Amino acid sequence: MKLLYLVTRDAGLEQHWRSAAGAAFEIRTADSDWPADSHALVLLDLAHPDLLNRSEAWWQQRSLDGLLIATNTLPDDAEGMRLLGSGVRGYCHAAAPAALLQQVLNVVSAGEIWAGRTLVQHLLATVRQIPVPAGANPAGALAKLSEREQDVARLAAQGAANKEIARQLGITERTVKAHLSAAFEKLGVADRVQLTLKINGLMP
Repeated sequence: MKLLYLVTRDAGLEQHWRSAAGAAFEIRTADSDWPADSHALVLLDLAHPDLLNRSEAWWQQRSLDGLLIATNTLPDDAEGMRLLGSGVRGYCHAAAPAALLQQVLNVVSAGEIWAGRTLVQHLLATVRQIPVPAGANPAGALAKLSEREQDVARLAAQGAANKEIARQLGITERTVKAHLSAAFEKLGVADRVQLTLKINGLMP
């Protein structure tokens, strides 16, 4: 059973998190000095006094000591971008519904990144502005995909949601999901951000 550290001093929030996590995790409370464990999940309340005004270097170091999920009662895309850039694996509303928190925990536990849709769109836009490294071959990644998988992958990398991809290509959302899953597997990526990096030649 995977460890889950809860870093908050808000008793109500802690109870909500415990309820959302259920019996799927071994839950422990901690402050900002939680024991280093690269496989453990760490759910962090950014209102915790020990987390206020922490430097980027601190977040980068602590991100090596667990799979960090930062939460805020007033989420901000700029804050989310900064934290994800420092190694945090997820960013969401602290009081998100239990079903959503369960999804966040499961996604990050599986080694993927969680962010809200608008934040993901910001991330993808930033990635697309990075120059392709010399010698990179973005077309090589797409060549591994079928023609329809390429169409879906390109739109996903542009930030389009599954519903929008389905509308543009005249297919069902279920088919979009199937093509994305196949593309992820063929390219060895875990999420849309990695997909965008891959097909832009920014990830080996």
